[in-house]
Amino acid sequence: MPYKQKIRLLTVLACALALVYALALFFDPERSNARRASFTWLPPGARDEADGIEIIRGENRLALSLKNGRWFALLEGALEVPVKQGRVDDLFRILSTRGAFPRRGSSAASHGDLDLGNGAARLLIRGGAGIPLLDLLVGGDDSSGREVFLRKNGENLFRSGDKLIGAYVKGEYSSWYDLKLFEEKSLDQVQRIRVAFSGLEFAPGEEGDPPRAEEYVVVRSGEGWTFEGGPALADKDKVETWIRGILEAQGDDVAPSPEGFNGAGGIRVELGDGTALSVQMGNAGEGGKTPAVAGGRTYAFILSPWTVTRLLRDRGYFL
Repeated sequence: MPYKQKIRLLTVLACALALVYALALFFDPERSNARRASFTWLPPGARDEADGIEIIRGENRLALSLKNGRWFALLEGALEVPVKQGRVDDLFRILSTRGAFPRRGSSAASHGDLDLGNGAARLLIRGGAGIPLLDLLVGGDDSSGREVFLRKNGENLFRSGDKLIGAYVKGEYSSWYDLKLFEEKSLDQVQRIRVAFSGLEFAPGEEGDPPRAEEYVVVRSGEGWTFEGGPALADKDKVETWIRGILEAQGDDVAPSPEGFNGAGGIRVELGDGTALSVQMGNAGEGGKTPAVAGGRTYAFILSPWTVTRLLRDRGYFL
């Protein structure tokens, strides 16, 4: 066979094999399923259009609002509580990135069994007035426990997918709040700390524990620390661990400031630039939870007994 004919024949065979291979890939069941499962809940650009998020569980509702480029939760419809901006970004990333969300059915009769019926947890993404950008119902976990059932409100078709969506919608509302008492400050900025809790009623301790009452001032002195008008504190690391704990303290939740809140105890941290950080605490309530106002907020943080104990150390702790 002439050389040119051999080349043509081999070329035709190569093209035929390539076509067969391409068709095999296209009709491969696993690849077909993967294509059908690929889905995104929000279109490109929805993140930039969004200005409101609502999470609804029965009669409970969490509303987030975008203001001057930052997200806030509306507490009792008025008080603005900063939220974790990264958490909002992660939610939009999951909803707007094409991922594996396979179709699992379209029978309305199945909705109730999958917790996708009336009363299902609901996520609303709003972008101005009018129809929401997304109205998503979040149901129960699938049989593997690795995915959650999802359905657009008003549609019968339901899918399953990333379980993180379920965590964002069904988790504690407090997980959205930025619960840090103070904006970020460094230990090097701290010059003086005043502690007073002579009138504070703490969570009940062990039977027979005496009531705690204390007032003292710790001042930076050279490379170390001292009680104001008293002895130097030998354990520098212990003092600075306590101060870092104050600067990094977080609440467990937030609430409107209690009526008549008078700050029965508190801490004032004075910084080298002449400014100060302060936290004023009320008396412990149910479960030993203590309300506290910090950083000029118009709402109260709810502190656990463990956090209060770490913040309000007795004088003897440092000696």
